[in-house]
Amino acid sequence: MRRSVRGLTALAAVAGLAGVAACGSSSPTGPTNVSLAGNYTLTSFTEAGNDLTGVASGTLVLTDSTYNVHLAFQGNVVPPVADSGTYTATSTGSFSETSSVDGSQVTGTYTDANNMLTVNLTTVVGAITQTWQKQ
Repeated sequence: MRRSVRGLTALAAVAGLAGVAACGSSSPTGPTNVSLAGNYTLTSFTEAGNDLTGVASGTLVLTDSTYNVHLAFQGNVVPPVADSGTYTATSTGSFSETSSVDGSQVTGTYTDANNMLTVNLTTVVGAITQTWQKQ
């Protein structure tokens, strides 16, 4: 379970971003990478169809290409998570991250509007959806 929750974060997992910055792409006609840089607070968390919003809390820090996430769950529903690594978000809404802690990789999608970042990830235990509010 611990590995699946890491697929977050950043990533999720990952807020109406004024001035999402383009970072370039290897293909001039393909999607460009975007920066989701900022500090975020978790507002909702669902894993494999289980809504853990009432018991989950967390913070997420994103730079142009890295993430650092801390998640805690009341009552030890899931062990706490501290993870960091790199992420890529594109102008078409795709999202991927690679953990520096255990090397795991996850992919998914993201949306951002009104200072809210929602990240939908596909993991080995099922889908994870996280919503983060930009501070």
